[in-house]
Amino acid sequence: MRFPVSLLVLALATPAVHAATPQPPADLSRLTAAGRVDLRCAAAFAIVATQQAGGDALAGWPPLAARGKRFFADTGTRVMAEAGLARQDVRTALAAEVTSLQSAKDPEAALASLAKPCLDRLDASVPPLTVPDLNQCAAILTLAADELHAREGMTPAAQDVRTLASVLTAREREALIAKGKTGDEADRTVIQARDAMAAEADDDKGGIDKYDVAHCYDLAKPSEKTHY
Repeated sequence: MRFPVSLLVLALATPAVHAATPQPPADLSRLTAAGRVDLRCAAAFAIVATQQAGGDALAGWPPLAARGKRFFADTGTRVMAEAGLARQDVRTALAAEVTSLQSAKDPEAALASLAKPCLDRLDASVPPLTVPDLNQCAAILTLAADELHAREGMTPAAQDVRTLASVLTAREREALIAKGKTGDEADRTVIQARDAMAAEADDDKGGIDKYDVAHCYDLAKPSEKTHY
């Protein structure tokens, strides 16, 4: 799937690399080889993150909403200092990289070829996603279901997420009771986790995007003896 270049760049853009009007090609003569590779990886992350946001999970790529954005912003700041570029110059260079990837003879293959080298660079510079526990996953999916319901009504997607949230909440409650908590204590623990996650969603440290939400869907899978 192809997206407008401006949308792809803005998908991960921050004020450090965002500008409104198109400009002529940037002078990248002072950019190092490593800087050029980072720009290309940032462009690849923008493409992948935009497709992931649209529901298209590309094989070989982890969720990039949070870590990709951090890499994108850090690359923009570093390249500006390294090559003496203006913010708009960086955005123009990133847009050119996106266009180059999209106009390749085989765009999917071109993107796939960058997965390992770019993810290696990502792992070296941006901490990996935090793996949430069962209680955190129950809170994350409950908040996601609430947000979907508020925005779209009880659509099939919202109902699906609500079902998964209910499954995780029930499993967490059972686990807490098995550890000796009363039913009321288990309920309070679940509510406290939900409130803590809601507060965390609004912080400046990545919010919920810093969690590996895909792990939550794995935790919600039915056991061999149950179904829903």
